[in-house]
Amino acid sequence: MQHPSGRMSDLHTSSRFEPSDALPRPRRPARRGLLRSMFFQAEAEVTQEQGQALARIVLAALGTLLFFMARQFGYGDQPLLVALAYMLASFFYLSFVSRNKERYLWRRYVLILLDLAVATYITAYFSSAGLAFYPLFLWVMIGNGIRYGERCMQFATLFGLLSFSGAMAISGFLWEHPGTYLGLMIGLVLMPKFFMVMIDRLSAANIELKVQKEQAEFMATHDVLTGLPNRAYLHTRMEQTLADAKRTDTQVAVAFIDLDSFKSINDSFGHEYGDFLLCQVADAMRGVLRAGDTVSRLGGDEFVVVVEDSDDGVRVSRVIERLFSCVGRYYTIGEYETYVTWSCGVAVYPRDGTDIHSLLKHADTAMYAAKSQGTNRFAFYDAAMSARVGEQLALRDDLRQALDRDQLEVYFQPIIDVHTGRVVSAEALLRWHHPQKGTLSPVCFIEVAEQSGLINPIGEWVLREALRMAVRWRAQSASDFKVHVNVSAHQLRQAGFEGLVASSLRSAGLPSQTLELEMTESALIEDSARTGALLEALKAIGVKIALDDFGTGFSSLSYLKSLPVDSIKIDKSFIDDLPAGGRSGALVESILMLGKRLDNHIVAEGVERQAQLEWLIAHGCRYLQGFHFSPPVPMERFLALAGTRFEISSAYQPPRRADWAQRSH
Repeated sequence: MQHPSGRMSDLHTSSRFEPSDALPRPRRPARRGLLRSMFFQAEAEVTQEQGQALARIVLAALGTLLFFMARQFGYGDQPLLVALAYMLASFFYLSFVSRNKERYLWRRYVLILLDLAVATYITAYFSSAGLAFYPLFLWVMIGNGIRYGERCMQFATLFGLLSFSGAMAISGFLWEHPGTYLGLMIGLVLMPKFFMVMIDRLSAANIELKVQKEQAEFMATHDVLTGLPNRAYLHTRMEQTLADAKRTDTQVAVAFIDLDSFKSINDSFGHEYGDFLLCQVADAMRGVLRAGDTVSRLGGDEFVVVVEDSDDGVRVSRVIERLFSCVGRYYTIGEYETYVTWSCGVAVYPRDGTDIHSLLKHADTAMYAAKSQGTNRFAFYDAAMSARVGEQLALRDDLRQALDRDQLEVYFQPIIDVHTGRVVSAEALLRWHHPQKGTLSPVCFIEVAEQSGLINPIGEWVLREALRMAVRWRAQSASDFKVHVNVSAHQLRQAGFEGLVASSLRSAGLPSQTLELEMTESALIEDSARTGALLEALKAIGVKIALDDFGTGFSSLSYLKSLPVDSIKIDKSFIDDLPAGGRSGALVESILMLGKRLDNHIVAEGVERQAQLEWLIAHGCRYLQGFHFSPPVPMERFLALAGTRFEISSAYQPPRRADWAQRSH
């Protein structure tokens, strides 16, 4: 645009015209530049005052036309000349405010007086008919108050009342109709106030709606509990970050974080304390990250951190180190303190994936790989992890079909009473006849069964099969016996587990003491309060409880005192070292003595050699189980084996206690 000074406006020079080294354009005619500068720039934003000046020009033009026509009814030329003068003044005012948008603000008061003067003259000139111009006074008062604030409204109201009163007095209307005048004056006083109150309320309502809109947008994109970005916002943020990384040829690291044993924290302290802990961890993560990085909560105890500009591996490691400063320490939640650790998996764009789904999936895979190595660890993704995950997924799908296709079978391993040499118990052990991989023990698939939730239906099926075998064993045996069935922590958390056991025993027609449930120490203490109540319910039914793999878990003696355990099974890892292992021997001897004092039956698992058998007999272990007698066998073979009497002999002489002390050192 060409200003009167002859210079180009910055707006056009920067956005629409050629560069400065382009050929010069011919100068526009001065008349066109003057006309434009008199009004306002077409491309620029129109201010309120410019708009009001245009409105005055339009009103003045209408008034001029009206007063021109009014001459035919006997009115003079004076109103027409006033309207023309007002229109000309409005033109000059428009030019003035276009040049001085933020200067000479006193002009507003001058303009108010000019508007009121014109309205007063016209109202007074037309006498009673001048009341038709009453809205002009309201327009001046209310319009200026809305545009320029309460001070201008007060100024316009004061002089508007004086002007209107003067016009009514000059025309004689005040003396002829004082009541009408008084009502009109009250309207002039109240209407501006009414409009200002209405505007204030509308403004307050708009502000409240804006706040509510912002809150709704925040809640749609952020986690309500921690205030961190949620999954939807994370995807949007990652799309932007990956687009920038692709354009600048840089790398982006995605860290997937999962708190270790968070469920036990919820179960021990309550979900309210667990939520409070999540908020503290989220605040700690916000405090250690860089300004450009993003941390979000996917749900539960899962967090994702997006590290931008991570070309330098050292830089990523430093960010991970800062993140790990948030854990590996105690957090105070209410009146409790809990030690918090987590596992973290890292995937890097574009090496480990070029889209959001792949990066999150691979970071999640790396996180599980880190968790399998222990607590408070992190791991970078590699392709071998996906291969292992793929194998587990395939194994899970095969396991889902194994029940329907009769690929599962329960084997039984005898437990021998060394006093009689006869089989008095049997442990039910699951086997999977995989069509490609052959016969698999639970070690190969139990973790997949627990993670997929298949452990409950499989455990129920094993219980029914074990009781079915017990029915047949009872039909051919005159002595009492027990069937041992392993129970996982997932089954103990199953609602109505004690009812399932009771109904299974009733369906089989067996006495409850026939069944002995084996549980590991870790399964028993995962939720000690609920587990204690469950064990009491099982004891009330008459079911026996065995503590399996004793010595490999927490081995807290307080659990032996508080939990209703009937028998203890010594783990095979202790039996393997016998009779030469001094420390293992001392521990086994202590367990045997402990079981005798607590009146618990002790079963030694994994007896494979004659020397182990002799040592255990010599130290008072009555019940033995292991390959020395029989491996786990199918039901038919076990039933044939159940009536066998094993020859038990021991020539082992235990060393004196002084010799034990020397060997243990």
